[in-house]
Amino acid sequence: MFPQLAAYALIGGGLKYIDDAFDEGLHSRRVASILAPLLVATWIALSVLDPYSATILTAVLLGVLLSGKIDNLVFTASTAAIILTVLFLSRENLMLLPLAVLTLFGIIDEKGNDYVDRHRTSGFLKFFFAHRCALKLALLALCLTSVFPLVYFFAFLCFDLAYDAVGYLGKLEIRKPEIHEMPMLRSLYRIIVFG
Repeated sequence: MFPQLAAYALIGGGLKYIDDAFDEGLHSRRVASILAPLLVATWIALSVLDPYSATILTAVLLGVLLSGKIDNLVFTASTAAIILTVLFLSRENLMLLPLAVLTLFGIIDEKGNDYVDRHRTSGFLKFFFAHRCALKLALLALCLTSVFPLVYFFAFLCFDLAYDAVGYLGKLEIRKPEIHEMPMLRSLYRIIVFG
């Protein structure tokens, strides 16, 4: 169980790192380009070995793809590699009805996230879509109705928590000059970022 949770966390955090490296210029593009094949290999291994992971991860990918969020060469190449591999090696692992449901809620999350980024919204609506809760709730419903084992909800939470944690560290990077003006925050920043 722990390796699965770690794999989901690696994928979630890695995706955010790559996204911020290419879209925001926050991290090393070279590291992001090296990290991408590792994420693709982990993603493919989970998809080939496990029908639940194949369904969840393919839904995430389709939600992002159909929302028009694949916007750089590394993501495009990674997406193509994953789709081709899933189609040729693990298409029998895909659970079609759950895949359709999760993809739909993934698209809702992506569109909602775009909306709250561009408009002034209330606290609940902003939180709901900033943290892409629609897909989480759809997955939780599938777990509570025994379509998926409950462990996959927790694995997906690891994916999202790692994604959000890397995003938070990226925000710290943006504000680095402000942090460096305060010795206590500077020390905390060094511990978090460099260990």
